[in-house]
Amino acid sequence: MGEIRYPPNRGLLKEESIQRIVAAAKANAGLWLMVKERAVEKRAIKAELERRGADANDMDRLFPTRLTPTIAELAQELVSTMFGNCPPEIGSCVQSALLEAAESELDGGSPEA
Repeated sequence: MGEIRYPPNRGLLKEESIQRIVAAAKANAGLWLMVKERAVEKRAIKAELERRGADANDMDRLFPTRLTPTIAELAQELVSTMFGNCPPEIGSCVQSALLEAAESELDGGSPEA
């Protein structure tokens, strides 16, 4: 079967496509571990910001060293590997879906796709 390349962007924004991308991330143990690390990092930073009474705009100043690759880079690489491109508007949806799925799993939700 041939590789899917350059599908219409609006097709990638459908919930079914986003869930397919999340399932692919979960199927790759190394990638999924990195996504979960980013979710834990996000929680830790949020807790520290709340503790300090700072707002989200202070994040880069207070936490200059962050895990790399970033969740944005992981999402872009995953979508590009699957579909051949990753338009910016899709990247943010995928990032959100990946972090949401990882946080759900960390909270005791089902690890299944």
